[in-house]
Amino acid sequence: MRHSLSIVLAFSLCGGLLAGCSGAKGGDPGQTKASETFELPSDPVTVQFAASTTMFPEEDFQRYVADPVKKKYPNITVERINTSEKGKSMNDLVVAGTVPDIVVLYPGNLNQLNDLGLAFNHEELMKKHKFDSARVIPEMLETIKIASNQNHLLGLPSYNNAFALFYNKDVFDRFGVPYPKDGMTWDDVKQLALKLTRMDGGIQYRGIYADNLYRGGRQLALPYADFKTGKAQMQTDAWKELMTLWAGLYDIPGVMAGDFKSLNYGKNEQALVKGELAMLVGYSNTLGMLRKAPDVKWDLVAYPENKKAPGVGQRVDTPVLSITNQSKNKDAAFKVLETVLSDEVQSDMARNGRAPVLKDEKVRAQYGQGIPEFQGKNLAAMIKPKLAVIAPLGNINEGDFDRISNAAFQSVANKEKDINTALRESDEQVNKVLEAAKNGTK
Repeated sequence: MRHSLSIVLAFSLCGGLLAGCSGAKGGDPGQTKASETFELPSDPVTVQFAASTTMFPEEDFQRYVADPVKKKYPNITVERINTSEKGKSMNDLVVAGTVPDIVVLYPGNLNQLNDLGLAFNHEELMKKHKFDSARVIPEMLETIKIASNQNHLLGLPSYNNAFALFYNKDVFDRFGVPYPKDGMTWDDVKQLALKLTRMDGGIQYRGIYADNLYRGGRQLALPYADFKTGKAQMQTDAWKELMTLWAGLYDIPGVMAGDFKSLNYGKNEQALVKGELAMLVGYSNTLGMLRKAPDVKWDLVAYPENKKAPGVGQRVDTPVLSITNQSKNKDAAFKVLETVLSDEVQSDMARNGRAPVLKDEKVRAQYGQGIPEFQGKNLAAMIKPKLAVIAPLGNINEGDFDRISNAAFQSVANKEKDINTALRESDEQVNKVLEAAKNGTK
């Protein structure tokens, strides 16, 4: 879900404050609708929209972007550039001098807008078009600012990848264990996993797959480094407590048995479907997999809570729509963003399992309602918890840090290293990444 690019430019760190995120200095941007005060030129306009198939599969692009824009603004055509194709990455496009009007990046990669010279302050356009940012979940806007190292918005969210604890009812029924409930802590989940991890009938049943350590770090917004001092920050009590908690989830005899010695989300999805894994800490893409497995008896509950952050689920995980500084069609491009964030499109996304980025409870209440196979499931739990915001990343792609923490945890889970050693070595590796970025060699 992350797409790192090889970028060599660095930039200075700015504040990541939410203040002024609406861009409505001196007035309420929600008082007047854009259509009442602004008209696009009548000439045809083509807006190029660069996104990977992971973030916007072709069907989603047509349904949530191209078609609704064409319906609302017949003179605007949205042309998709698939950055998953060879030679079409953002780096390739910039080098070729073919900068699109809109680029789509996850928060952990937003610093690339600065690196590639694409960054554009959206707040003037938001004022011009009377866009009411108060409609948007505030953690979304705060995350975009922090991730891009700016005190203004370099884009707007589109939808959110929602997270939950999925469970296979057959495994619970087999061993007479009560189903999970909303509001469980990681300690609660571990207690269930202890009862469900056992060999039975020649089959190793496993209680839990909690994904890798970075998920726990994001839930708590744990920073990898202190960017004021430029030093790594993984040898802290917070990281040690988290790694101890996470190691406890994998220390249950049998959880890492057989083919599951290496942490792998895809393998564990299949184990859940097969009926050999009781609980999977997963995200909304898992819904698509379960939709193709109608015979599986499953449900879900809210993402487990860390006692250090009551009521908080996972972090904001939204593909961010950013108009580029080079775009010659900024007004038309903003109409594309505005359309994706309309109540109509957000409601359609919600009905089909894409978590909306709007606060409106009428929109949010429609989550999953358009999928007949999921009627009766506890889908509302996926969007119930509060969202965490991103920790500062400086000018580093988040994936560079995640790889360090995940490798460290794998060594702990495999009992190759103790927690203190793993964190000390992680600190050293983070410092090397920071130094490389400082020297322009990242």
